[in-house]
Amino acid sequence: MHHKTKTLLFGLTLLFFVACGKSSESPEAKLKDLVPKFQKAMCSKTIGCTKDEFAKIPPEYKNMIPAFMQSEEKCVAFFDEKMKEGEKKRIEEKREITAEQVQAFETCISAIEKTTCDTFKGAKGNVSIPGCEAAQKFSEN
Repeated sequence: MHHKTKTLLFGLTLLFFVACGKSSESPEAKLKDLVPKFQKAMCSKTIGCTKDEFAKIPPEYKNMIPAFMQSEEKCVAFFDEKMKEGEKKRIEEKREITAEQVQAFETCISAIEKTTCDTFKGAKGNVSIPGCEAAQKFSEN
């Protein structure tokens, strides 16, 4: 479960780059338009790839599962909250979104949608999703 959490936190870091959107042509607006697609891909994969494991957890321990990993609705709500926090921080730091960042984010979303559960969950401790390397680089700045 630790790897899934790291993967989700990586996704949240990507949301850090979401901006207010000055016009429909700006990188900020384009990235903001991608957020629902990211949320759907990440939450769908998270819930779908963990349901079998979570079904094995005894009922008395199910309350230890983070809320955002219990349903797609809770996951999307969690990402909405984190997106708003990231947006506020980005604005405070006066960080601009570039077209390169938008492309990296778009590529990562596509990779998440296509990845297998084994890859998504981080086979052998590797939490990096192939195709998300460039987006991860931006999220670490």
